[in-house]
Amino acid sequence: MAKRKNTQPLRYREIRKCGPFDMPIIKEEYPFFSHLLKSSLSQIKQLPDFSEDDKIAIASDFGGEHPDACFTTYSFLIFSYNKAEPFIRQVKKLRRKYKILEPYSEFKFKDLKFGPRSRALPDFLLAIDNFIHGALITIAIEKKIGTVFGPSKKLVHPFIEEHLATLGMGNWKGETGEKALRICHSIAIFIALMTHQNQRLLWYCDNDSINEDGAERSFKDTQKLFTTTLGMYCEHQFNLIGFGKSFEEKSHLDDFLSVADFAAGVTQDVLKAHHTGQDSILGFERKEALIKWLAKESNFLSKATIQISMLPDGEIGSGLVDFSLVQ
Repeated sequence: MAKRKNTQPLRYREIRKCGPFDMPIIKEEYPFFSHLLKSSLSQIKQLPDFSEDDKIAIASDFGGEHPDACFTTYSFLIFSYNKAEPFIRQVKKLRRKYKILEPYSEFKFKDLKFGPRSRALPDFLLAIDNFIHGALITIAIEKKIGTVFGPSKKLVHPFIEEHLATLGMGNWKGETGEKALRICHSIAIFIALMTHQNQRLLWYCDNDSINEDGAERSFKDTQKLFTTTLGMYCEHQFNLIGFGKSFEEKSHLDDFLSVADFAAGVTQDVLKAHHTGQDSILGFERKEALIKWLAKESNFLSKATIQISMLPDGEIGSGLVDFSLVQ
């Protein structure tokens, strides 16, 4: 008997799956970081259902690397590339309206005051919520935590350097190796939860210390590290895994990067304000708009922020952040 084709419009189809989520594959011998993330998964209410898609993309960006930051943030937009065209068309339309199409002017958290992009921001945030089917995940790690892979940075970072070199993945400094592992494990866990057999996967990232090409390490080493890490969590196979990083000439792919950039930037600022007791966000109209956007439930985009912090007893704990704007 022929399979009946689903003719219902997207809004009526099953586009989300509900929690609680778990990863029984994470056993005792897995890194401490894996267990921190696993303990927060059960708190996530929903994630996208990509069962109808064969192309999944990841856009990643990171924040909190400036000296006065209290948290380092790692943001990942994981979305259906099959359903990306409506968002691309909508952003092209608003770029034309606000005269930021040519040259392709990139939205960035650090540059919210730029006139045309600032005026376009509300429309851009609406387009994200209404036309992207996916999940926006941010992992925020308190900077006083030197490592999430062992008892101390002094012990762990030399091991990371030696281990990655032994595996033929290039020569990494401990700090950068720690960052790469945090990113690869975070993405891998959520990709394992959201994807299915024989899908195509693309990871598109901004230019960063983890993917630079040098004499002792290259972007190919980062790719090997990611695929190896993915194998720790993912029991299904992919038709293809591709990688890319931002070109000098910007395109619609950088609009997806902007989503992760906004989440990484505003999350660090909010958590720092809460951590220090200084309301440095309130009064900044565009930053307030971003907080409201993160707090708002979207039609098609799931949003989750996991905070990893040092507890009063010296232990490390994790949990979901509840965003709200206090007037």
